[in-house]
Parts: sequence; C-alpha cells; structure tokens
Amino acid sequence: MQAAVSRAVRAGQAVRRAIVVMHGTLHYNARPRPARSTRCVMKVPSSVPFVKQQLIYLLYGERRIYQLEAKFSILTALARSKPGELPTIRVLTDQPQAFDGWPVEVVVLDAQRLENWTGEGGYTHRRKACAIAHASRWAEKTIFIDTDTVFLQSPQKLFQQVDAQHFLVDEVEMSWAEASHSAYYAGFTRGLTLSGEAPVDDLRLCNSGVMGFALENAAIAERAIQRIDAWTQYASALHTIEQIAFSFELHGAQINEARGVISHYFAMKQYIHAILEIFFRRCGDQFDPSLCKQALKVPMQRPVPSWLGRLSVKWSLKRVPPELRGIGRKLLYGSGIGGDEYQRACKVIWWRSAIEDMRQLDGFEWSQAWPEGLPRLGRNDERAFTAIALESLKAD
Repeated sequence: MQAAVSRAVRAGQAVRRAIVVMHGTLHYNARPRPARSTRCVMKVPSSVPFVKQQLIYLLYGERRIYQLEAKFSILTALARSKPGELPTIRVLTDQPQAFDGWPVEVVVLDAQRLENWTGEGGYTHRRKACAIAHASRWAEKTIFIDTDTVFLQSPQKLFQQVDAQHFLVDEVEMSWAEASHSAYYAGFTRGLTLSGEAPVDDLRLCNSGVMGFALENAAIAERAIQRIDAWTQYASALHTIEQIAFSFELHGAQINEARGVISHYFAMKQYIHAILEIFFRRCGDQFDPSLCKQALKVPMQRPVPSWLGRLSVKWSLKRVPPELRGIGRKLLYGSGIGGDEYQRACKVIWWRSAIEDMRQLDGFEWSQAWPEGLPRLGRNDERAFTAIALESLKAD
C-alpha cells in the first residue's frame, strides 16, 4: 500500500506543478465561450491528459467540511488500492488551493462556468450532470463519485463493473411503479402523465452518488442534461431531478451497483461530519501517506449503544408516550455512547436530532424542569442536554 501511495504522491505532485504552469494560460480553468443556450456541450481541453481510468470528484464553495469529505474519500481510495492499480483521481473545484500537495489532478472551475452549469432554472444539482459531461471524454472509463463516500474495497472493484455494455450506479433505490405512488413524486408523475411521457413501471430509479460508464457511452450525461432542462419546473419540489434524468437514460441498460465497494453516508452526514472534524483536527488536512492507514481506523458509522444498551433503551421506551418515543430513543442513544472522542462528538448530534424532532411537536415547551413524558437521563447528561436544548430552542 505504501508503495502505491508513494507513486501516487509523486504523480500528483507532478500534475500539480503542471497545473501551476498552465494556470496562467487557462488550460484547466478556461472560461466557457458564450453559447446560445446553457446546455453543457463540452469540448475536451487538450491540456487534460487522456487516461485509462479516472475517478472524478466535484466540489465547489468555501465550506471546509465538503473538502474534508473529499479528502477522506480519497484517502480511503488510496489505502484500498494495490500497487499499480490506482486510477487517476481528478477533483473539479473552484477551491484548488485546498488540494495543494494532494496526489490528485485538480481541474479548476471558475465562477462563470459554475453559473452556466446551474442553468437558467437555477437548479444547483444540474452542475453534477454538467461536471460528468465535462469530464466524460478524458478516459476510457469514468467513474464520478460523490464526496460523502468512503471506499470499503479497492476502486478497481468499481472499474471492473464498467464496460461498453455495463453502467455503474450507487444503488437502485426503487421502481417507477413504487415512486409513482409516492407523494414526493406526485407533481412530477402527474406532469409526465399529462405530457404522455410517463415511463414503464419497471424503470429503475437510481442513486447517482456513483455514476460509471465507458467512453462509448459518454453521451449519457449530455442526454441527462437535456432532460433536466425539460423538467426544471419540477426541481423546486423534487431536488432529485438530476438522478431521475440519469435513471431515464439508463432504462433498458445493464446496470451494476457500487454497494459493498463504497459506503455512501448521505443519510447520516451530521454524524460523519463530526467524526471527520475530529480526524482532521488531530492529523491536519495536508496530505501525508501515513494518513491513508490512519483513515481506515476511523469509525464511519453512526455510533449506537451496545446490544445490551439498545435492549435497555427499548425497555425504557415502553413507559414513554408513543408520540415521544422517537425523541426518547435519540436522547437515550446519545446518553448511551461516549467511549471515545468520536462517540462523544456524536452524542451531541443524537441530542440535536432529538431537539429538531421537538420543534415539530405543536405546543412543546421547555422549562427548567425536565419535560414530562421524556425518559430520564443521568444527572450530568440531563444538565448537558438541557443547556443545549434551551440554547437551541431559544434561537427559534
């Protein structure tokens, strides 16, 4: 592993030097020429070397936590790779300085390009489809991956599932038959039915946290963008329009799933963010090969009490009114963890989640007394939770 990482570091440093040299001539961050529309028709910059395999990340904006997400995902990709099998890792970003010294190729995005990628409808997630289209012809095989991921196995396990006949997605979430009966999709379903565009029931709706394809299929992103633009009117209520557009384009194709090779933690971001903040505070966010091995030791699941602890929570909740049991579970889960620094950080996240649920209860008021109906915690935990709750609810 160390040999592979060392070679990746040397390659990454060489690329970074090349980018610095070319930066002034705008090879990597050239402004797009004015177009008659905001479609993302891309001409591949000759300055981006064509490679066999590329792993693509997109991030923009100044929020440091998203940079930490990408860096941790990259560390796990490096750590899981054997010598000689690491793909080219490319980061498309408007914050290139954040990746100085990292073994990646940085493709700089300027404000104008990001604005164009957003499109006339102002749909932010359109940028993802445009980034995929932009990078689609830089490699024989391309895998786009969201930053909120970690590798459980070698990235090669993903590339092995991609060829001219097979696409790769994060996972298949549901069929159109299931989605069309969901309130979340109601407006979109009604619109497609009225326009005669409703798909067959067995169309698979996929999570595009991973999107992989061979060069022969690079045009899929352009076609997805056309669908996004046609469906912009639904984007305010249906923020997954980008995923749906890719899913429609994948209908009838052979699809593999990335589950088991990567973990996509979008459903527990708050907990993992707390863990990442601790890891990078301890280790720093400048690249060092030793970070790869350390990254594999970091717990990347939402911490919960032990089996016996969860059984105790279940028993305690029997005495709690049904409408308060969700809140009570989060209170007790937070109170039941705390063995190390990572768990202690997540204790507060469990409690803040309980407070968010409290906000949804009409007429729920907080006083200095412990709220009636909630399970009791230890004295110190009750004091700590009360301080957080009073401060948070007061902010409302």
